[in-house]
Amino acid sequence: MQTIVTIPGIHCASCAALIKDVSSEFPSIESIDVNVDTKKVTLEHADDFDMQAWAKEIEALDDKYKILPTT
Repeated sequence: MQTIVTIPGIHCASCAALIKDVSSEFPSIESIDVNVDTKKVTLEHADDFDMQAWAKEIEALDDKYKILPTT
């Protein structure tokens, strides 16, 4: 499955690296792409991926990281 979200607080390569690092702790995530320019995160994941748990972990990293659905 693929899920695309927006995280407006992403502003640099270090942000992207941090999000990728935390995401690596979720075995259901098969791949992740963080686009700093568009602030979009594309997740390829298994059906049993716990989006709420992932969002909680990412949002705990920084007050600026809010997971928003793409429109």
